[in-house]
Amino acid sequence: MDAANTINRAALAAIIAAILHGHSHIATDSLLSLHQIGKHLLYPELHRHNVQEYFLKVLMQIIHTSPKPVHLFKVKSLAGIAGDECADAVAKYQATQLEVDANLADIGMPCAGINGNPFS
Repeated sequence: MDAANTINRAALAAIIAAILHGHSHIATDSLLSLHQIGKHLLYPELHRHNVQEYFLKVLMQIIHTSPKPVHLFKVKSLAGIAGDECADAVAKYQATQLEVDANLADIGMPCAGINGNPFS
């Protein structure tokens, strides 16, 4: 795995996938992702050399063009939140990809698939 394939990248990818699927209220257990998103919204110039710069830019574009306001919430890990296993599957799959798959909104979001790909 490359240095950019991190838990943080997976969490950001899962947030992107959720927004692309029309969700506007998104819960995550990744405090780091929430901090990076907030910092990038306020000070995008400070993320020029961040390893997740590409994901943060894509996320900002998606948030700004979303037809509904996007609300992000912090939840405890393993808190029994509905959809947690599906979000973990999305995050795991997206963490192994070179870039965000922008076509995910058209594919659907099943939680099981071929070779661990939740989108197949």
